[in-house]
Amino acid sequence: MGSRSKPRVLYVDDEQNNLNSFKANFRREYKVFTAISAKEGIEVMASEPIEIVVADQRMPEMTGVEFFESIVDEYPDCIRILLTGYADIEAVINAINKGQIYKFISKPWNEDTLRVAINNAKDIYDARRELKEKNESLQKAYDELDRFVYSVSHDLRAPLVSIQGVIYLANQEVKDEKALEYFKMTKEMVDKLDEFIHNIIDYYKSTHSGNMLEEINFDKMLKDIAGEYRYHPAMENLELNYNVDNKVPFSSNEVKVRIILNNLISNAIKYRKEHDNVHNVDVKVVTDDSGARIEVKDSGVGIAEENQQKVFQMFYRDSKSNSGSGLGLYLVKEAVKRLEGRISVESVKNEGTTMIVELPVNEDVDR
Repeated sequence: MGSRSKPRVLYVDDEQNNLNSFKANFRREYKVFTAISAKEGIEVMASEPIEIVVADQRMPEMTGVEFFESIVDEYPDCIRILLTGYADIEAVINAINKGQIYKFISKPWNEDTLRVAINNAKDIYDARRELKEKNESLQKAYDELDRFVYSVSHDLRAPLVSIQGVIYLANQEVKDEKALEYFKMTKEMVDKLDEFIHNIIDYYKSTHSGNMLEEINFDKMLKDIAGEYRYHPAMENLELNYNVDNKVPFSSNEVKVRIILNNLISNAIKYRKEHDNVHNVDVKVVTDDSGARIEVKDSGVGIAEENQQKVFQMFYRDSKSNSGSGLGLYLVKEAVKRLEGRISVESVKNEGTTMIVELPVNEDVDR
């Protein structure tokens, strides 16, 4: 931070002697402005960037509290100090409760007491201004992130789709085995990048989807997800089954629930054994008065016991041979956390894995 600037202080009092005394005592330390009435004080506020206002309570036409009431909306950042006698204590208490004044000082004021109050007020003013600037900077960064995600989801994915199309056409026409192997390797890398972009977009959607609640149609959601994988190469020798027992309607954040189901199913499909063997993925959803329970069970490679909690870490991959991004289960855990639910894993190495998500009934699930 730079050097501390002189506090810009306005003193409002209907006694000229008090104004003169204030200016004489503090003009070297502060940039002092004075006004002999509340009306004149309002005029000064309109023309100067005042940081701290000191006002006498007992003034004709408008009291100090009434003066503060008149400026609090237009100049909310300004720190307000009231000078008053103890007879005015009720008005002071009301002003403090309404947040209109920072401090009150009894009259006749003591120079040292008033100096400490003004210096503390300046510290508060500077701290609030710094916080405001940081919030504005964060908002700017947030807006830039919005634009970046938009760019990722549109501008970056468009050429990837084109590359995937070219690879598909090349596979239809090229007969050279070596060239086909290269095309296969290229497609795997493009698919991995496309998945990574999808995961970034999912994370963005999960953290920006608001707190809208709607009834979840699990049957339709699972049918849609299964449809997305219908022609995926990983579906060869794979059986994807789902069963929904919708005992009672369940409402939640649809974006987050879809992210949970999509990534759990994607992982169950991905972490399979050899393609020669039939791979089973079974999804079961049960809703009741306590919420929803989601189970995704597969007959894949399984997860070693010592790694079962690590799979929820960002970029962690249990299988080095797997082409996943390492973001899927991290996204699931974040979405579950925001829905105030729980996720657990049951797995035996080389036998399969079951992911269990429990989502509570909650009328206010988003932060």
